[in-house]
Amino acid sequence: MCPGCNRIYPWRDGQLRCFVSATARVPLDIPLAQGPVEWPPWSPPPDGAWHDPAPPRTSPRQLSILASRGRRLDVLDWGCGRAEYRRPVADLGHRYVGVDAEGQDADVLADVHRLPFRAAAFDHVVTNAVLEHVANPFLAVAEVSRVLRSGGVFAGSAAFLEPYHHHSFFHLAPDGLLHVLRTAGLVVRGIWPEDGWLVFDSLAEMPGPVSAPTRWVLRRLGAFERRLRRYRLHPRVLAEGRRWLAARTPAEVHAERLVVSGQIDFLAEKP
Repeated sequence: MCPGCNRIYPWRDGQLRCFVSATARVPLDIPLAQGPVEWPPWSPPPDGAWHDPAPPRTSPRQLSILASRGRRLDVLDWGCGRAEYRRPVADLGHRYVGVDAEGQDADVLADVHRLPFRAAAFDHVVTNAVLEHVANPFLAVAEVSRVLRSGGVFAGSAAFLEPYHHHSFFHLAPDGLLHVLRTAGLVVRGIWPEDGWLVFDSLAEMPGPVSAPTRWVLRRLGAFERRLRRYRLHPRVLAEGRRWLAARTPAEVHAERLVVSGQIDFLAEKP
């Protein structure tokens, strides 16, 4: 039972079902001012702390973030799908709760725009390619911020240059993702392009009306771009009178990959 409204929510087949009324409305407080969005300083991706194979639909990067945090955490899998994070999160010694709008594997069925948890209930919220599927990212991320404890982390991935898929609503560019996270009161510690997933890869591999010959070309374009970036070649400096094959700095490589990435990884913290 909700102590605020005395509404009773059912427990069925091992799942708590906490959907609010279809007529529910909430106010949303968003600053009107829009200015330049400053990206967080470049930092190496937080990889390497997770050494085992990552289960399908999970990210070794996100598991490394969890593994590096040390003490036992209360972890919310936000839009958990088939709850693939459940086992590795438990293996790391953390407590796992999965929430989703549908499916048999979530612990709680609910709308992420109105999470059925008390404020400051979790130390860590992990998500994998969910943010593009919510109808109001500002409200949904504000709810994430509400259920995080001070010092808690919201980390995951969000679609950018991926094709429309599974009724996706908002594919966020780096500036948009940062704006949504910061509007919710979170401090963004880092954003990184999803490794091996440039726009060419997403168009080649994801469902959509793209022909087989075009997918073949896109795969090779993606491989060519990754090889070019690997050597950090920078032909555009020729116009500045410098060597035409100058090496980029890691920050320059990072910024260029973000611009053409299919997905963006992020790590934000609640003050």
